[in-house]
Amino acid sequence: MTKIKQPTLREWLRQVIRFTPRQFFVMILGNLVLALGVAMFGKAGLGNHPYHTMLYAAARLFGGELQSTYALCQMLLNIPLFLIVFFAGRKHIGLGSILNMFLLGYAVKGFDALLTVCGVTPAELGGAYLVEWLGLQNIWQLVLELAATVVISLGISMYQAGDMGAAPYDALPLIAVDHGRPFAPWRMLCDGSCLAATIALLLVGGWADAPIEARIGLGTVITVFCTGPFIRFFDRTVSCKLAGKPAE
Repeated sequence: MTKIKQPTLREWLRQVIRFTPRQFFVMILGNLVLALGVAMFGKAGLGNHPYHTMLYAAARLFGGELQSTYALCQMLLNIPLFLIVFFAGRKHIGLGSILNMFLLGYAVKGFDALLTVCGVTPAELGGAYLVEWLGLQNIWQLVLELAATVVISLGISMYQAGDMGAAPYDALPLIAVDHGRPFAPWRMLCDGSCLAATIALLLVGGWADAPIEARIGLGTVITVFCTGPFIRFFDRTVSCKLAGKPAE
């Protein structure tokens, strides 16, 4: 695959302000699906997606109400990541990137409250499927964790298919693709790096009393290996068709 030329600043600004209602709809819907998936991870209690686990672990160190501090940590981390992507691959930055940076955390907070109201809290239930060293207390945790992995992958795929910009973190493996590298291994590399950072944060803050959203578990490991391939699967089967564009 040939290296893709960076757009000039003028070309990039034109790209940001030009979009169709269909693109906007797919981008917004994708972000909402993504937020739902992140909230589902937290309720399953088997470990969140590595990126969001890292943010929750950082939020725990700051103190305060967890979900609100999580949203703040996401915005703070997105600023340097945004600058990196802007200079290395600004074709992947757009209005969707800005909305994801500043609104996703609050959407996760809303879905978390909604799931609580609906009684979706399997991590708080006991059961016969007790495997303590994996954090698994009942089979519904595993069902919700697998569902969350699928949902978050679909959400990422959908909002990226809108071609209105990816979140700075999600844009990192896309930049690797621009340079002829395969997507899935680079996505796994990014997720694995977040997993290592989470371990460091948990060691600093104390492992035993970490909130359930910040714990590393079976689900965290599953997402490292499954999110990248799942995103590519949904690109081909759902998201590109929904956005009215050919699959890459």
